[in-house]
Amino acid sequence: MKSLLLLSTLLAVCATAVAMSATVYISPADKSIRLVKGVVDSDNGAATGYFNHSQNSTGWDILRIVTGSTQQYSDHDLMRGAGYAEGYLTQVQIWYQYQNLYQVLLSSYTQQEIQQVMDYFQTQRQWMEDRISNDSEFWYTVGLIYSQFQGLMEGYNAAADDDHKLDIFAFDLLNGAGDFIDISNFLFRGRRPDVQQLTPPQLKSMLYRNGHCSALIKVLPGFENVFASHSSWFTYSSMYRIYKYYDFTMSGGAYPTKMMSFSSYPGFLESLDDFYVMDSGLVMLQTTNNVFNMTLYDYATPKALLAWQRVRLSNWLASDGEQWAFLLAQFNSGTYNNQYMVLDLNRVHINRSIDDGALWVVEQIPGYVGSGDETEILRDGYWASYNVPFFEKVYNMSGYPEVAEKVGPDATYQLCPRAKIFRRDQGNVKDMASMQYIMRYNDYTLDPYSEKDPMNAICSRGDLQEKPEAGGCYDTKVTDYFMAMKSTAWAENGPTHQGLSPFSWSKSGLTDPHLGQPDIFDFGFIEMTPHLP
Repeated sequence: MKSLLLLSTLLAVCATAVAMSATVYISPADKSIRLVKGVVDSDNGAATGYFNHSQNSTGWDILRIVTGSTQQYSDHDLMRGAGYAEGYLTQVQIWYQYQNLYQVLLSSYTQQEIQQVMDYFQTQRQWMEDRISNDSEFWYTVGLIYSQFQGLMEGYNAAADDDHKLDIFAFDLLNGAGDFIDISNFLFRGRRPDVQQLTPPQLKSMLYRNGHCSALIKVLPGFENVFASHSSWFTYSSMYRIYKYYDFTMSGGAYPTKMMSFSSYPGFLESLDDFYVMDSGLVMLQTTNNVFNMTLYDYATPKALLAWQRVRLSNWLASDGEQWAFLLAQFNSGTYNNQYMVLDLNRVHINRSIDDGALWVVEQIPGYVGSGDETEILRDGYWASYNVPFFEKVYNMSGYPEVAEKVGPDATYQLCPRAKIFRRDQGNVKDMASMQYIMRYNDYTLDPYSEKDPMNAICSRGDLQEKPEAGGCYDTKVTDYFMAMKSTAWAENGPTHQGLSPFSWSKSGLTDPHLGQPDIFDFGFIEMTPHLP
C-alpha cells in the first residue's frame, strides 16, 4: 500500500511538473561534446540526466545524473559529461541562483574588492590544477571533481542564450558560496567585525547570521532505529532548491561511494547544507561555526582545497568516519569552518549494538582540524549540533569564551537555546513524524528557552523578528537507518509553518532577491527516492 501511495504521489507531482531528460556523448577523437534531449542512452552516452522541475508544486526540483560506460569513456570524460548534463538541464535555475546570490553576497563590495575575490578563486584554481595527477588517488579524484566542474560550465553555456552566458567566476562563487564569508574575512581586514567593540545584541546577531543550521542524530532506546536530520539556515534568497542524485561509476571501481543523494541548489556540485546520504553506508551532516578570533584568518590560504572540494572528495573516497575526517583535514583552506558529523550505518546493528566508529565528528577552523569518535555520546541517545563548537580546543581558539563573557550562556555549548531545546525534547522522538516535528520546531512565543525570539529555535524565522530579515531556517531533511540504506529521505523546503503562518514574499514586505521562487512556501514533506517514475 505504501509503495502504491508513493507512486501515486510521484505521478501527481509529475502531472504538474516539467520533466526533461538528456544524454551526453563525447567524441573519443577530438573530445567534442554533444547533448541529445529526450533520450536516455545509458549504453552509449558518457552521462544521462533527468530533471524534474517540480518546485512550484512540491518545493523541490529533482535531478538525477548517471555516468555511462567505463569501456567507452575515460573517467574524466564521464565526469565532464555528468557536469555537462547538469549544466544544460538546469541552465535556467542556475541563472536564477547566480543572480540571487550575487546580489546577496557581493552587492556591497566595490569592483576592486570583487576583483580581489576573483583573483582569490583564480589563485586557488591554479594551485589545484598544478597538483592534479594520475599518480595519486587523492589528486586524481580532485581532477575528476574538477572535470565535472568544467563540464557544468560547458553545459550551462551551451544551453544559455548570449544574454545569459556566465564566466568561470560565477561558478566559483556558486560552489564557493559557503567559503565566501571566510574568504572575505581573509582578504578584507577592514570588513572584519571588531568583536571586542560589538555590543551583546550585535554579537547575538552575528551568532545567528554566520552560524548556519541545526542537526540531530537520534537513537531510539533499544537501538530499534537511528534517525539523522538537518535543517538549513541561510538567506531566503537561496530557497530555490534541487534535490540531487549522483550515480557515478568510475573505471577503477574502487570508490566506496557510487551513489550519493543530497539536498542542493542550482549550479552547486555539493550540498552546502550539508546533507548527504551515500550508498557506502555513510550519512554526512554539517553545521557552521563562527570564527570570532579574527587572527585565525592569518592561517587561511587560497593555496589549498576549498571546503566544498574536500567534502566531495571525502564523500567519494572514505569508507568510514575516521578516514573521512583524515581526508577532510588535508589542504585546509580555512574557509567554510564547520562541524561535520559522519554517521556510519555499517556500524549500526539494529536492536543489537552500535559499534565504535559509528559517529565521527570533525571541526575545522583556519589552521586546525579537530576530530574524534563520539559514538559513546550517541549511544546515550542523541547527538545535536547547533553552531557552537563541541571540541574545547576549537571553541577556545575560535574566540567563543570572550563572546560568552558578553552574551552569557547563549554562546556556550551546553546552554545555548537550541542545546536546551534539543536536550528537553529529543526524548519525544519515537518515529519519523516526531523526528520531522522537532526539526521544524519553533514555538518562540511560548517556549521559555526561545525568550520570545524567533531565532532561538530549532528552525528559526528571521522574517518574524521585530526587525524582519530574509534569513533563517528554510528546509528540513530527515532519514533513518532503513531509508538511508535505500538512498531515500524526507525533505521539506521553506521556512517552518508548523504552528506559524507560511512565509510569503509578497506579504512579508521583504525585497531581497528571489528570482524563480514561489511566492508562498506552504509545502510539506515529500519522499525523495532514486527510483524515477
